[in-house]
Amino acid sequence: MEARQKLLIAAFYLAKFNEEAVRNLGYAGFRDAFNNIGATLNYSPNSVKNRRDDFDPLFDHRAGWHQVELGRSNLEIVDNFDHLSEEALRAIVLDLLDKESLDEIILPNSNRQSSVYTTRGVTGRKAEEFFMKWFATFHPDKTLIDKRDLGCGYDFGIENSSHVYEVKGLSENDGGVLFTDKEWKVATELQNDYHLVLVKNCLSENPIVETYSNPHFRFSPNKQVRMVVNVSWGISSNDLNHTDTD
Repeated sequence: MEARQKLLIAAFYLAKFNEEAVRNLGYAGFRDAFNNIGATLNYSPNSVKNRRDDFDPLFDHRAGWHQVELGRSNLEIVDNFDHLSEEALRAIVLDLLDKESLDEIILPNSNRQSSVYTTRGVTGRKAEEFFMKWFATFHPDKTLIDKRDLGCGYDFGIENSSHVYEVKGLSENDGGVLFTDKEWKVATELQNDYHLVLVKNCLSENPIVETYSNPHFRFSPNKQVRMVVNVSWGISSNDLNHTDTD
């Protein structure tokens, strides 16, 4: 694995788990972490800090580089490692920082041709925030219902209505978007009640909103099967046989 990938994984861990990550890696503070991680991976302490700041806008600890859209390499790290627990990701980081251990992790989501929207990224958050303001302006007689944390397959519903909205964001005026299998399944079921909201240039001062009803009927997407990094914890039979039961 390239040193830069190791750097990004370590930086993502620091950004996501913040002071807990610093403590669990055994560092006295962030400065100590930046110095030691940088020395191990042959990067300057400032490089480690800047890469952590890249991921910061995904979480609530610091603002970080909130004005900069995540690049493809950073999104690959999010795709592959965001689902892991603190303990699992810490174990990976410790192995990556051990020069005698774990030199290769295969990232199934690497080498993608273009960046894709992620609802947890800066683009997605900005798009959702702008959509809520836009909707209140153009539909003052309707009330949005926030469904983003309910796993419904869409982001917003409307009070006393069957219409739902899935919001996707683009940092520029052009690009593709990604539906999860759950989102696409719900779009198939709801048909004309399901609306794709595309917010273009969503990091600019003047985003553009485009809406598409029944995206399942209107578009012909390419299926993308993804694999993710998974961590399991094995207890050997020898360990079991040499430990007293309760």
